[in-house]
Amino acid sequence: MTRSPSGRSISGRSTAGLSASERRAALPAATSALAGRPESAVDLWLGQQLRQLRKQHGRSLAEVARACGMSLGLLSQIERGLSSASVKVLHVLAREFNVSVNSLLRNAEHTQSEDGGRVARAGTHRYIDLSEKGISKEMYTPPACRSMDLCRATIEPGGSTGQELFVTGQGEQIGVVLKGSLELWVGDRVMLLNEGDSFCYASSTPRRWRNPGSQTTEVIWAISNITQAAGDDTQQAP
Repeated sequence: MTRSPSGRSISGRSTAGLSASERRAALPAATSALAGRPESAVDLWLGQQLRQLRKQHGRSLAEVARACGMSLGLLSQIERGLSSASVKVLHVLAREFNVSVNSLLRNAEHTQSEDGGRVARAGTHRYIDLSEKGISKEMYTPPACRSMDLCRATIEPGGSTGQELFVTGQGEQIGVVLKGSLELWVGDRVMLLNEGDSFCYASSTPRRWRNPGSQTTEVIWAISNITQAAGDDTQQAP
C-alpha cells in the first residue's frame, strides 16, 4: 500500500494509527509514480506492443533480454516507455519475436495523411490492443496537431491499467464515459463514473483506472500537451 504523509494512502485507504516515522518511511513508495514517467507516446506505445508480444510468446523479461544480448534493466525500461529503443535494438527484438520492424512502428508513429497532416482518415489511426490488461486504445490525433491529443479507450470488464499509480508529463486531461462505467483513482480519491459522466485531472497527478462493471466501457480522452505546444515533440497517454 502506498501512503501519503497526511496519513492517507494513495489508494484511498486510511493509514490512521501509523507513527510519523512509519509515514515518512512510506514516502518513497508514494513518489514512485512520478519517477517512472514516460517522456514520449511513441516510446510508451512501442513498449506496450513489445510487452504484449513477449507475453504472447510466453517469455520472461530475463529470457528475452538474454536472447537479445541486452540488459534486463534496459528491456524493462523499453517496455515501460522509459527508454527509447535504438534501431539496432528494434531489429534484434523484431527478429526475436518473428515480426517486422515496420509492424512494430506502424502503431507508434504517425502515418502520412492528407491536407498537410490536418486530416487523419478512418483506418489510419494508431491502435494498440493490450489484451492482457483488457484495454485497447485508438489515437485520433491528426499529425499536424501539436498541443492536443484525442484518444478512445475500450475497456473490457475487469480491464485496468494495473494496481500501480502512474503519471504522464504536463498539461491537463478531460474525459467522458461513452458507455459502461469507469472506476477512476486520482491521487488518494476514487470515483465511480457512469455513462455520460465527464472528469478531468492534471497529467502530473498519480492515477489509475479500471472497468468494474460487467459490460465493455468506452471512454474518450482529450489531452493537452504543454510540452508539444512549446515545440517538444512528445505526446502523452491517458
